Amino acid sequence: MAAHVRLDDVEEKTKPYTVTRKSDGTEFTLDPGFNCTVVIVDDGEEGGSNGEKFFESFKYKKNRDGEWCLKANSKLGELAKVVKPGYFEDDTIPDLTADDPEGFELRCRIKPKKNPQTGRVVGSTTDWETMRRLPERWNEQQKPGSVETNDDKPVEDPEEDFDSLPF
Repeated sequence: MAAHVRLDDVEEKTKPYTVTRKSDGTEFTLDPGFNCTVVIVDDGEEGGSNGEKFFESFKYKKNRDGEWCLKANSKLGELAKVVKPGYFEDDTIPDLTADDPEGFELRCRIKPKKNPQTGRVVGSTTDWETMRRLPERWNEQQKPGSVETNDDKPVEDPEEDFDSLPF
């Protein structure tokens, strides 16, 4: 199932950084990337998870030269393609910054996040292979009942003319 989510509190780290676990003081060095809070706007089901939040990270990957970069076939790469369509095909599109995904809404599947050593569910994560832009909404000129033409101009409902047909 696909949920409608929003990305909040987006922060970018461009170099590896150290965090300390509050419970026991253990330090970890994490890879650079974008960290954020994911807010479930609509869980796509009965709404039991609407409003729930979880932490998410979108990491840079190392290239062959050992430099951190945004790769197309990665979770961060998929986010870049969703937030900035054509990102990897068009060199004129500016680099992704923390401001770009801030408040951005998209559709994706949410799956359990498991501890790799124990298999125990420890939270939620987005399934990066299912991230999609939200469908376009009806604008002021497009209302239900109108018919869309190829030139993006709305036309009147053709059924209104049926009464004037000679047969």
